[in-house]
Amino acid sequence: MEEFANAWERFSSERVLEFGGHTDASWKGSHSVSACLVLPVDDGEFRDRLEPLRDALRPFPFVSLHPDHFMHVTLAPIGFPVDEPEHEEEVSWDDLEGIEANARDALADTRPFPLTLANLNAFPAAAFVEVHDESGRLGNLCDALRKIPGLQKTSSLPHLTLAYFHALEGAEAPEDLIHAIEKYRDWEVAEIEAKEVKISLLELDSAYPHPKARARIKLG
Repeated sequence: MEEFANAWERFSSERVLEFGGHTDASWKGSHSVSACLVLPVDDGEFRDRLEPLRDALRPFPFVSLHPDHFMHVTLAPIGFPVDEPEHEEEVSWDDLEGIEANARDALADTRPFPLTLANLNAFPAAAFVEVHDESGRLGNLCDALRKIPGLQKTSSLPHLTLAYFHALEGAEAPEDLIHAIEKYRDWEVAEIEAKEVKISLLELDSAYPHPKARARIKLG
């Protein structure tokens, strides 16, 4: 997929790191919870294929590896739920119900479909596994969700985040990190099935809390 190749080209040539993740104070501000639409992933079925990638990243002190319970594919961010929204990135708890209803309508005719998890890649703030879909149905699903009123507008690639980079803003990515990721740029992890979308709530004051499902939308 060209977008993933472009992401790697930018990262490997610019070699700039950022502080990634939900504990970033400059991102979360005073908020305590965030909400997003995700595809849940059970990595218990392919943990052995992820372990070499985790081992490649583990030696770097700025890498924060995701535990098993934190694995998911983010589809579309919703925002920070609050009682009375005052900023664009905030959404009321009541509005979450409307977003859920609209998501159910948007996905009413979407059937489960296969996806391929493959290839280690990186953004400045995170290392991730690419999500590939030859049919284009994942793109259609994301497009349908992103048209829902009240969601944050984003064009980010759906991906399975494997680790955050907790580095100083603008720090240089070491040569060894580039080589470690390059070793697994062509590495199939697993074939999975997209069969459920969740509205997931995440507490922002803990390193790796268990995400809470506000809603589950079964495909098909």
